[in-house]
Amino acid sequence: MGVGAGARIRMTELAVVFDGAGVLYAPFRIIKNIERGVTKRSRVSGMTCTDRLERGAMAILKTRYEETLEKEEPSKKLSDVIREKKIEIKVVYKKKGVSDREVAEAILGDKDVKLKDVHETMSFLRRCDILPVVGVGVIMDVASKKTKYLIAGGINFFPGTQNLLKQLREMGVAIFVASGDRIERDEMAPYLPDMPPENIFGMMKPGDKCKLVRKLKERYKVIMVGDDRNDYLAMGEADIAVLSLQEEADRPGKIFDVADIRIKDIGEIKEIIEEIG
Repeated sequence: MGVGAGARIRMTELAVVFDGAGVLYAPFRIIKNIERGVTKRSRVSGMTCTDRLERGAMAILKTRYEETLEKEEPSKKLSDVIREKKIEIKVVYKKKGVSDREVAEAILGDKDVKLKDVHETMSFLRRCDILPVVGVGVIMDVASKKTKYLIAGGINFFPGTQNLLKQLREMGVAIFVASGDRIERDEMAPYLPDMPPENIFGMMKPGDKCKLVRKLKERYKVIMVGDDRNDYLAMGEADIAVLSLQEEADRPGKIFDVADIRIKDIGEIKEIIEEIG
């Protein structure tokens, strides 16, 4: 990790991999505590909520709410609709020792979450200033096989994000998104016109991000821009690790230790590249 002092890199030999939420765009999360029945907007990340559980896991439903869930009867169980619609369950973060299979079984076995809960969280979310790209996720207590939290998530770009990506494209820098969020290439491409759709990756686990960086290093010097614990492995693999502090978060100490550079505005990435180019 790190580029030696005085090393110069041609722009066409450089790739920048951006995390999504907290780096390119601000996350909007509506979280419902299923046991308490409380629904509210939260700035606490899903990963932080997951880490508070001894055997926690966070999964995203790989589907578009408006296509598969929105018109379903409020009284129906979410687990039943997942089965009926054959909705893929994508585990994006979990505690050590928890398997994807255990998470999927817990979700499909849970009878507490109804579609009315999903509709409620999504109704709250749609009052926010967000892009029409939304997702539904759950945080499971795998030990009890219960849904702890239901999440409706949306996004909106930080000021300067799209201008930065345009500048990097014009400089010849290869740019990628590696996000744990439910972003689909065809949904996001219209909002990221300066990024090739094939460079947009969503619903990635921490290990997936790390593998992408490792693969890109075969061709490029790689800058990884992350903001939280699920970026730790990828940042450690990158030639240069940049920690974005633009969005407030409860970050573990190790994410600060692995970072070569810290930024508070996404626009600072251009300055970093110009210094090494």
